[in-house]
Amino acid sequence: MQRNWILLTKVLLLLAACASTAIAQDSSDPGKSAAQHFAEGVASHNARDFEQAIVSFKKAIELKPDFAEAYCSLGSEYYQVQNFELAIEVLHRALQLRPNYAVALNNLGAALLETGKPQEAIAAYERAIALEPSRAEIRSNLARALSQLGHYDAALGQLENAVKLKPHFCEAYNNMGVAYFHKGMYKRAKNSFLQAIKLNQEYADAIYNLGVVELARKQKSEAIAQYQRLKNLNSGLAVTLYDGMYKGMILDLRNK
Repeated sequence: MQRNWILLTKVLLLLAACASTAIAQDSSDPGKSAAQHFAEGVASHNARDFEQAIVSFKKAIELKPDFAEAYCSLGSEYYQVQNFELAIEVLHRALQLRPNYAVALNNLGAALLETGKPQEAIAAYERAIALEPSRAEIRSNLARALSQLGHYDAALGQLENAVKLKPHFCEAYNNMGVAYFHKGMYKRAKNSFLQAIKLNQEYADAIYNLGVVELARKQKSEAIAQYQRLKNLNSGLAVTLYDGMYKGMILDLRNK
């Protein structure tokens, strides 16, 4: 059984925006309003304190039970702590309150993908794109789901649209390279990874993927060069690439 050596970019969650002026302060909490708790949750999220963000978004919901943005954000925090089932439940609640909520649909798609439901994730992403067709991140996420099912041509179509909308979208170029790799189009895969690295010279996933595609192209010296670049960026990926050069990756790729 072959190992899947190539790396897709992680799904991209979208943050919910809150119109704080539209949320009245609740008399049961004279100290803070729902909007203030929401703002604290966003600050905690940005500081990567996801557990505290969960606390803040829950407080916002206690004060305002129909606060769709808070439910959406709470679901996203559950995703961050890998409680995917609870994330799905909470994001469905956000969509009950606001059915045409593209951000919640995108984040729901991410959680569904993590629970092994790519078809449902694709449906959520497609609904989100129908609502906000100019969101490049959603198109990239849809492409990731399509790639998981082996629908590489459809994934590439979404990614091409994504980079038209957002030309400096390095994650989309990385995913484009992954799709080309799986189609056996190694030169195009290499060019896509190079473009991702050009946009972000410390993009470890793309550097690693470039090393993998160089092995597929039987350019071992070029793969070693990517290993050298990775050592100071992501030691884990560097070790994986190095081990792969000598412990099976070459054989796997020759059998593709």
